[in-house]
Amino acid sequence: MAETKNSNFKEYVYPVIILTVIAMVATLLLAITNNITTGVIEQRAIQAANEARMKVLPDGDSFKQLDVKKYASSTDGSANVTEAYAAENGAGDVFTVVTKSFGGDLTMMVGVGKDGAITGVTVTAHSDTPGVGTKDQDPDYLAQYDGKKELTSEDVKKESGFQFISGASVSGGAIHKGVYAALEQYKELGGAQ
Repeated sequence: MAETKNSNFKEYVYPVIILTVIAMVATLLLAITNNITTGVIEQRAIQAANEARMKVLPDGDSFKQLDVKKYASSTDGSANVTEAYAAENGAGDVFTVVTKSFGGDLTMMVGVGKDGAITGVTVTAHSDTPGVGTKDQDPDYLAQYDGKKELTSEDVKKESGFQFISGASVSGGAIHKGVYAALEQYKELGGAQ
C-alpha cells in the first residue's frame, strides 16, 4: 500500500510540482527581463519620435511638448491632433495626428515652420493594405504639402491644384484631413495667420 502511494505521488503529484516550479522560474525571469528592457524600449520610442519630428521639421533641434488645452479635429471628427511639440530653437512646431483611414487608424506627423508653411508630412503608423492604398504615403506624394500655408478644403478632391491618387481616396483623404487639422492647430496656438 505504501508503494502505491509512493508510485501515485511520483506519477501524478511530482510532475505537477516540477511544472509549477518551472512556470514560476520562467515568470520570474520574464519579469526581470521586462523590468530591464522597459527603459530601453521607452528611450528608443522617444528617439524614433524625435527622428520623425526632425524629418518633418529639419530646421528644428530638440523638441518640447506643448501644453495644449484643446486639440484640433476635422469637422467630422475623423482626424484629431494628439500631440504638439515645439522646436526649442524656434524653427516651428510638429503635430502628431491620428486619422481614420481605410485599414483603421493612421498616425502621421506634420511639421509647420515658424512662418506657417508646412515643412514636411510623414506617416508613422498605419494599417492600410500595401499597394494602391499606401501610394499616398510615399514621400513624393506627401511633398505636395511642403510650403503650403493653408488648405482650401478638408476634402482632398476639392483642394485646388492638388494631385490626389485615384483608387486611394480613403487614405489620401485621411492624410489630407490630418494635415488640415495640423494647420488649424498651428493657428489655434497663435501661429501665422
